[in-house]
Amino acid sequence: MPKGLLWEPFQLGKMELRNRIVMPPMVTRYGNDDGKVTERTLNYYEARARGGASLIIVEATFVHKQGQAFANQLGICDADFLPGLSRLVEVIHRHGAKAAIQLHHGGRTARSVLSGLPPIAPSPLPIPDGEMPREITGKEIGDAVASFANAAIRARQAGFDGVEIHGAHGYLIDQFLSAASNQRRDDYGGSLPNRQRFLLEVIKAVKEAVGNDLTVWCRINGREYGVENGTSPEDAQDTARQAQAAGIDAIHVSGYGPAAPNNLTTPKFATGVIMEVVEGVKQAVTVPVIGVGRISPQAGEKILETGRADLIAIGKALLADPDLPEKTAADREEDITPCIVCNGCRDDLRLPDVVGIRCSVNAALGREAESRIIPAGKPKNVLIVGGGPAGMEAARVAAVRGHRVTLYEKDTRPGGQLVQAAIPPHKDRIAPLVSYLETQLKKLGVEIMTSTEATANTINQARPDVVILATGVSPFVPGMPGVTGANVVQAGDVLEGKVTTGDRVVVIGGALVGCETAEFLADQGKKVTVTRRGPEMAAEVGLSNRDFLLKRLVAKGITLLPGIKYHEITPQGLVIITAEGETKTIAADTIVLAAGAVPESTLYEALAGGTTEIHCIGDCVKPRTIRDAIAEGFRIGAQI
Repeated sequence: MPKGLLWEPFQLGKMELRNRIVMPPMVTRYGNDDGKVTERTLNYYEARARGGASLIIVEATFVHKQGQAFANQLGICDADFLPGLSRLVEVIHRHGAKAAIQLHHGGRTARSVLSGLPPIAPSPLPIPDGEMPREITGKEIGDAVASFANAAIRARQAGFDGVEIHGAHGYLIDQFLSAASNQRRDDYGGSLPNRQRFLLEVIKAVKEAVGNDLTVWCRINGREYGVENGTSPEDAQDTARQAQAAGIDAIHVSGYGPAAPNNLTTPKFATGVIMEVVEGVKQAVTVPVIGVGRISPQAGEKILETGRADLIAIGKALLADPDLPEKTAADREEDITPCIVCNGCRDDLRLPDVVGIRCSVNAALGREAESRIIPAGKPKNVLIVGGGPAGMEAARVAAVRGHRVTLYEKDTRPGGQLVQAAIPPHKDRIAPLVSYLETQLKKLGVEIMTSTEATANTINQARPDVVILATGVSPFVPGMPGVTGANVVQAGDVLEGKVTTGDRVVVIGGALVGCETAEFLADQGKKVTVTRRGPEMAAEVGLSNRDFLLKRLVAKGITLLPGIKYHEITPQGLVIITAEGETKTIAADTIVLAAGAVPESTLYEALAGGTTEIHCIGDCVKPRTIRDAIAEGFRIGAQI
C-alpha cells in the first residue's frame, strides 16, 4: 500500500472508503434525451471506478422535471429511472468504489424547453441570458422538499451508498441561501437563518426518508466570488454548522461565481485554489469536510496532513485521466495525462450541437468502450512527420498497439504549437502536456528525430508502411502594402523570443493568438493595440475563458479595435479605416502579425499518388484546437 494519508481508508457515515480520493459530481450530458442512463454513462463511470477513486459521486441528477437544467442530464424523479441507475451502481461497485448520487434542482437555471415547465426560483430574478423564473410558492417549496426526499428513496432502491444534496453553484437550494438571488420577505428570505430554512428542511426530509441506510451530505459554496450580496465565507461557515446540527454526515465545499478561482485560469498554474474557504468550513464543523478546487494528489496529501480537509475531490483531472489514482499510488506520475484547464468540458454543457462533454487531452472521454487500444494484428513501420499534439498522440497510440514508430520533427524539440501556446500569461498549464507526450514516446521506444525536415525523397527512401502527416500550419500573411517591412514580425517569433519589439506595438489579428500575444507584451510594459476586421475580439475562445481574457486585456491597458479595415503598414505604424470610415494611423514601433494560419500541405501534395498509405491529421487538414489534434491523432493511431 502506498504511503500517506491520501491512501488510508476513511469512514464516511456508513461507507468505508478505500482511500481519501473522491470523484466529485460533474455533469456530462451522457444520458439519453429523457435523462436515463446510457451505455456511454456506464462506461464513463466504470472507467473512473476502475481507476482507483474511492467514492464516485454521480453528477447532478434532477429530482423534479421542472428542475432540469441541461439537455441529456440524468434524472431520478420517478421509478422509470431506477433500472439504469441500478446498473450504474453495479458498475461502480464492481471495482471496489462506493457510489453516491448528487440530488439536484436547477431552480432558475432550469430550462422550459427541456422540462416543458416554467422555471421557479425564490425570487423572480433571471440568470444572465436566462428565462424569467416564477417565484416559488409556499406549497411548491413543500413539493420541492418532498422531491428531494423521494429522490433519496429511489437512490436507496437503486443501491447507492450515499446521496449528496446539491446546495451550491447557483441552483435552487443555493438560490435560497444567497441574498443575491433571494429577495423574499417571508420565512424563507431576509435573514440568513430564513435563507437556510429550505436547505435544512431538505436535509431533514431526506434523513427521515432514508434513515441511516444512506450516508447523506450536502455541497455548499464556501463563498460566492464576484457576486454582489453573495454568500460570504462567514455565511458558508454558519450554514455548515446548521447543516451539521440538522444531521448531515459531511460537508462538500465548493466555490461559485464569475470570479471563482476554481473556474478560472491563474497567471501561474496553482493547485488548491479555494482551500481558504474549505479550511474555514473545516474549522466551523466537526463532521468530515470534502475539499475541491484543482487539487493534485501531492497537494491533497499536504492538505490532509495539515488538517484542512478530510477527503480530497479530484474532478477535471479524472476526466483527463481516469487512472490518476492508481498511477499516483504506483509512483507513475509521469504517466498521468495532465488536465490543461482549458475549460472546454464546461463549455460543452451549453453547446446545442454537442451531446456530452469532451476533453482536449483525452480523446477517449465519453467514448471509453470504442476507444480501447487494441494491439495491432500485424505491426507496421509507421513514419510520422510533425511533432505537435496530433503527431505525438498518433505516435503514442500506434506505439502502444505495437507498431514501430519514427517521428520526424523539423524543430529542435517536439511539441509543435504547444510550445508557443504555453508561453503567454495563464498558459503555463499547457506545458505538462508536452512533457507527458514526450515522456510517453521515449518510454514506448518511438524514435524521435528532431531538427529533421522530411521530404518526399527521405520518406520514400525510408520505405514505411504508413505515413502520417501532422505538418501543422504556416502563418497567414495578409496582403497589404508594407507587410514585408522591417517593423513587421510574427506573433510566434515574439512569444519564443526570436525577435524583439519596440515599446509601441500593434497586433494585427484579434483571435486567441493575437489576444494572448498582446497580454504577453503588455506584461513587459509595452503599449499594445489589438486590431481585428471582425466585430468581436477572441470570438473563437470558449465561453468559460473568453470574458476573463478580455477583462484582463482591458485591465492591463490594451486597446482593442474590432470592426476595422486594414489600409497599409508604414514605418510610422498601421494605417486603418475605422468603422466610421475614417482613415487613421496607429503609431507603432512594431507590427505583430497574428492574422491566422494556413494548412501546411506541401509534403502531402508531393507524396500524393504514391502507393504508401498516407493520412493527414491535425492543423495540416484545417487549423483547429488542441482537442481536435489529439482526437485525430488518437483515431489514426488506433486505426492503422
